[in-house]
Amino acid sequence: MAKESIAELESLLQSAAESLSEVSSKKMFGCHALWVKDNVFALVWKHGRIGFKLPDSNSYAALLKTAGADPWKAGPMQMAHWVLVPETFHKKPSELKKWAGKAHAQCALLEKKPVKGKSKAKTKAKTKAKAKRKSK
Repeated sequence: MAKESIAELESLLQSAAESLSEVSSKKMFGCHALWVKDNVFALVWKHGRIGFKLPDSNSYAALLKTAGADPWKAGPMQMAHWVLVPETFHKKPSELKKWAGKAHAQCALLEKKPVKGKSKAKTKAKTKAKAKRKSK
């Protein structure tokens, strides 16, 4: 099977998600990714695969059982809830649309993860302390 270019896969993913609401696209790990309510739900991995995030364990298991599907690994680390769809789906827009819809619906329900790092209060207190030291 001929491998599609990353641009072709991005176009396929965009088409699969075109009817979904509140979708935005931006880069994640240098890859084209689709987001709903500040949660990523789909991406085109740099190795030429489309992936969907499926937080529901039944959906995740069902897609992973499909011949040609793989868990998404970024280096040695397996990414939780992510499945790279079979490459045969690249020629099956209805399958891509179905799984994009499931991933979108599930990720739309997720709470936004808090930003890792310092809280605003701690950062504000440190900034005040630094300004006070400079004024002395």
